[in-house]
Amino acid sequence: MIVDRAVPTYDFQILGPFRVCRDGITVALPARHPRMLLAVLLLHNGEVVAERRLLEQVWGHGSGSTIALRTAVSRLRSWLRDKAGAVASIEHVDSGYRLRLPPRFIDAARFRAALAADSDTAGLDPHQRLSSLMGALEQWYGSVLDGAPDGVREDPAVRALDDDHAMCLQRLAALAISVQAPELLLPRTRALARARPFDEPLHTRLIELYAACGRPAEALMEYERLRSRLADELGVAPSADAQRAYLTVLDQDPLGGFERVHGAGWGRTIVPHQVPADTADFLGRDKAIAVLLDHLGGLLNDPAWPAPLIAGVTGPAGAGKTTLAVHVAHRLAPMYMDGQLYADLRGTGNAPESPARVLGRFLRALGVGKAAVPDDLAERMALYRSLMNGRRILVVLDDAVGEAQVRPLLPASSACSVLVTSRSRLVGVSGAKFVDLDGFDTDHAIQLLAAVAGHERVIAEPDAAAELVRLCGGLPLAVRICGARLAARPRWPLAALAALLRDERGRLDELSIADLTVRDGLRHSYSRMNEEVQQTLARLARLGPVDFTIGTVAAVCGLDHDSAGRHLGALVETRSASVVDNGQAGQFHYRLDELVRLFALDPRA
Repeated sequence: MIVDRAVPTYDFQILGPFRVCRDGITVALPARHPRMLLAVLLLHNGEVVAERRLLEQVWGHGSGSTIALRTAVSRLRSWLRDKAGAVASIEHVDSGYRLRLPPRFIDAARFRAALAADSDTAGLDPHQRLSSLMGALEQWYGSVLDGAPDGVREDPAVRALDDDHAMCLQRLAALAISVQAPELLLPRTRALARARPFDEPLHTRLIELYAACGRPAEALMEYERLRSRLADELGVAPSADAQRAYLTVLDQDPLGGFERVHGAGWGRTIVPHQVPADTADFLGRDKAIAVLLDHLGGLLNDPAWPAPLIAGVTGPAGAGKTTLAVHVAHRLAPMYMDGQLYADLRGTGNAPESPARVLGRFLRALGVGKAAVPDDLAERMALYRSLMNGRRILVVLDDAVGEAQVRPLLPASSACSVLVTSRSRLVGVSGAKFVDLDGFDTDHAIQLLAAVAGHERVIAEPDAAAELVRLCGGLPLAVRICGARLAARPRWPLAALAALLRDERGRLDELSIADLTVRDGLRHSYSRMNEEVQQTLARLARLGPVDFTIGTVAAVCGLDHDSAGRHLGALVETRSASVVDNGQAGQFHYRLDELVRLFALDPRA
């Protein structure tokens, strides 16, 4: 079948922004409701579309009426008579409407005709097929009815056209590879694949296009992105077709692909630099920095030190553990000339990372081709330690949940060092040096607020600034959130935000902006307590911001002395409570963290 590509007298375009042209000149579309009515009818040209469906898509649920629909149809008919003459008409059939328009005047119909023609003539010369399908692809100028309301774009016919578009690109990709012209389709296939993240056939063709263009590393990375996305979002593995494409690339790329990205193919040792960027407005923590630098840097050249140096940063949620660890890692970079590995262990999330998965990423970063990474955890650990032996590499393990997660990731070489962050001390990790973080003192908290919100504003309202950081308990995350909220509203007085935070019932709700929120970290710590400790925390929270002893816990919660001590120990371990002083006769006094106390009053919020 030969498709006429000449510009029709009339051209109704829905494969992109909605347009209507006459003799190549764009004509003004009717008002909103008649225009969207026409769009829906074009999607179903020649079919009866029920009135109820038209009302739902054009006006929205429960918004339109039969009278409004008939009025819009009448106006659309007048517009069609004026702009398209006798070419198009709208019929009322039973309880619906049907548009009659020759298919050659609709870009979607011409596109589908070319696609069907290719199916009918699949045995043609690939160059002819490529030319024909490229003509079909030229009908597309964007997504279907780009800019139309969601009600219209959610029509199943839109999804069907999108699927046909992807099918066309898949055929074209295969044809382009067969005629050795993969560059012709790579940009458009890549763009559509980004818009269809779970379209495995399309992503498979993209992998093949990358490989055919001589870009195996990008082909392997594309497969890895697809594999991770399917595993994380759907819990499934890539299709057999995608896996075949991946293995084909590996066979053609003896280095396994990853080395070429980092230049190992040119005879250089891979030097990973995985630590995230340092914080531009980092301040304070001088004592903690000195301890970490002294431990991880000062002992590095000691020939008598028999094991890797291990340091840890502990503290409550929002204390800035990750920020400190990243800052120290950058300070230590010159001493670890063989690189830095970094892993977010997601210990405070619902699904902590498995050591096997992290080791797989570390091995690939150290130059092991993906196909050469062992499946067995013990084999991964052995290969990891072999590759790390004798190399000066700093391993940063962020947000660890416990010792069992960390131990498999520890190198054996004394030339390496490890920096771990965790909510609690990992006492089972031998030889580790830990620093504990609490909230900022008032001066450092105000400096952070000024760095984020603006120094002039803080100087202008010193009392309000001091009150803000006090209400935040000096917690860096809470102070940063306040600064960000103020920065987003340049004319908002600091006193106004302080007034909102004074209300204990709403303070945690106010300490939130974008993806930063204090409540999430508190919720995770709370979820790690058993139910009895949670009940103890709730009873202590109702006492208010006061100091208490083990005797107080026992009396308020109806516990014996030993049980009260265990509950209090759990609260201290999760950084929900802290020691205030040792009181008289060695009796320790404790206090709940203020934000923890507010959370415990209503943990379900």
